[in-house]
Amino acid sequence: MKKNWFPGLMAREEKRLKENLKLVDLVVEVLDARIPLTSRNKKLHTLLGDKKRILILNKSDLAEENITRQWAQFFSGEEMPVLIFSSYTGHQVKRLEKILKGYTPKKTRFKKPFRLMVVGIPNVGKSSVINRLIGKPSARTGGEPGITRGPQWLKMRSGWEMLDTPGLLAPSVDSEENALALAATGNLSSRVIDEESVAWWLLNKLIALQKVSSFMEYYSLNFSGNITPESLFSQVGENRGCLAAGGKVEPEKTAQVILRDFKKGNWGRITLERPEDYEETS
Repeated sequence: MKKNWFPGLMAREEKRLKENLKLVDLVVEVLDARIPLTSRNKKLHTLLGDKKRILILNKSDLAEENITRQWAQFFSGEEMPVLIFSSYTGHQVKRLEKILKGYTPKKTRFKKPFRLMVVGIPNVGKSSVINRLIGKPSARTGGEPGITRGPQWLKMRSGWEMLDTPGLLAPSVDSEENALALAATGNLSSRVIDEESVAWWLLNKLIALQKVSSFMEYYSLNFSGNITPESLFSQVGENRGCLAAGGKVEPEKTAQVILRDFKKGNWGRITLERPEDYEETS
């Protein structure tokens, strides 16, 4: 498994971020609600200094509602607005706009535009959040991390301006566990870590979190014995026709099916990390 998770591109983007921060009044930080801490950049707090910030737990439509509320409470101690958000469904867009209006400096309303920027790690949904705020697809999005190219000033309602930076902040990848979680949620490119390793990790995680029932229901699986990652993997491969010569399950294709279905939320809402796990290790 490769250990050079992110290339020199990230260092360049961090430098660009420092420059762009001088241009804005407010920062909207976007996290993945399924892995809030792992999808966060630990350096960002230092980079922001005393800059005002709003925290968004995005992709909440894919995460477990009760656990997302726990995460919102967890982050509330940082004394900034925390919003449970879904750029896919548009959940809480109006609430976010109301919060932004509350930050608008009245004295500068007609003299200079109120400026903000949205930041986050690759593929966390930053561009989709921007598109929801401006009401049209001006920011480019894609399934592979880091598709946004170059800064753009985007006009918002009420005369605000939003800086759409590439936002390629490196997440907190200080362990193999973090890397696998990022890859499972699509925040780390499949070119960096092999999909079979990620799929096996995800199956182990499902069993540990006791979230196997919805998985089995989706693939119409039935077991009389113990449920193991091996049995789940094998049955999915057979069920979806991911077979090689001789009828053996083809690992790469099976892994791709498992990861694709998880990213789409086909097994229902699943959160991969919880506040109590962090508190126990901190």
